[in-house]
Amino acid sequence: MQLDNTRISIRERNLLETVDLSFRVLREFWKPWLICSLLAIVPLAILNALLLGWMAADMDFVEEWPARYFWTMAVFIYFEAPLASIFVVGYMGPAVFMEKPTIKQVFWDTLRQFPSLFIAQCLLRCVLPVWLLAAMMDRIEPNWPIEAFVIPFLLLPLATAVRAFRPYINEIILLEKNPLRSNNPQVLTIGKRSAHLHGPYGSDLFVRWLGTLLISLALVAMIGVSTLTLQSVLFSNSELNWLLVYIWYPAVLWTVVSLISLVRFLDYLDLRIRHEGWEVELLMKAEALRLKPNPL
Repeated sequence: MQLDNTRISIRERNLLETVDLSFRVLREFWKPWLICSLLAIVPLAILNALLLGWMAADMDFVEEWPARYFWTMAVFIYFEAPLASIFVVGYMGPAVFMEKPTIKQVFWDTLRQFPSLFIAQCLLRCVLPVWLLAAMMDRIEPNWPIEAFVIPFLLLPLATAVRAFRPYINEIILLEKNPLRSNNPQVLTIGKRSAHLHGPYGSDLFVRWLGTLLISLALVAMIGVSTLTLQSVLFSNSELNWLLVYIWYPAVLWTVVSLISLVRFLDYLDLRIRHEGWEVELLMKAEALRLKPNPL
């Protein structure tokens, strides 16, 4: 690992600069980004189709707008978004330092952190409770207590608060590899590291989360409108169909999620630079490695 030779210039950036840089990074790493994204997204998309596909199964898309399905699918993907980025984070961390990890290596290194990821993402960020509630939904009778109260007014605000003020838990688990817990009070666990990294920057993290959310909504709207316009021009038909509802709509949401995962990773680097003077630390560590005598 070349600590003083990185593919990305280590300096402070604002959110717009980070978004711009994320597209440059995408151009450089589009192939591993795509593969790593699909590794997590495909299983989640299949699970969502099994849990929610019935909501629009009996609809005539010409006369009915599947608003319930669209809303619920968007909410579920919002909950699952950090979980969908784990392999992208696992790849980008080493790649920044001029390494070329294989997809197989990234896959197994990420799975080794499964217990920590399960607790941090599936439990604390309410992904597992949402899945269980979806599995319990009655497919004939209305599920108003779950859909109109529990998910939007209890689980969604809780998950949003955790994600807004503790956004870089994937990076802490997968790149810094802190233990989940330890009997030694001197050991920096995931919880301690998260509090140390995120704590002093709560207001800034919330502003960045809000800005990222607005950018995500804008991207979804742009892609969605472009798709309907293109369909109308090419096929003289602007009506919904099963392909748009079941395939294209989730694909658009997942694409934006995967793009934003790069933005969040670069935001993590920026926070470490501002909080810890990371660029100086990297130079000092690199020089220490060069001065270390080689064993005979």
